[in-house]
Amino acid sequence: MPITRQEKEDILVELKDKFSRAQSVAFGQYAGISMEKMTQMRKKMRESNVEFKVAKKTLLKLAAKEQGVDLPDDIMEGTVGAVFSYNDPVSGPKIFKSFIKEVEVLKLLGGMMDGAVLSTSQMKSLADLPSKDELLAKFMMMMKAPLQQFYGSLSAPLASFARASQAYADKKTE
Repeated sequence: MPITRQEKEDILVELKDKFSRAQSVAFGQYAGISMEKMTQMRKKMRESNVEFKVAKKTLLKLAAKEQGVDLPDDIMEGTVGAVFSYNDPVSGPKIFKSFIKEVEVLKLLGGMMDGAVLSTSQMKSLADLPSKDELLAKFMMMMKAPLQQFYGSLSAPLASFARASQAYADKKTE
């Protein structure tokens, strides 16, 4: 059933909103994926505040153009879906790439971030980066390690003294 002009305008308004809120947008082919795998992928994406949206390519191009990005035709070939990452620019491409390993028909085509078009290899590199939460956890561990070492160096002589005193007291009572 063909989409009416009003429905296209509504979809375009929705896409413009999604493009404006997204930190990154990845584009991928999804033809041939089973409904079960698509549901699993969308569920995993929702957990990370990422959304997979299927729309006409012309509407996707118009919405991207509204953000100042002119999408090349090689990104828009085949049946294309858009992965919108709202909180973390890495999470959407990372989830999509993980499903590519499970479902061989999925294909990452490219994307956009900060007003620039990214190639397929750039999107794959982005997907390989650690997420914001992983980076924060590593940073906290780096901040915590010197404090733990300092505490250990302060408490080691006291613990040694306590053990020596206890050993002396035990020997004295014998």
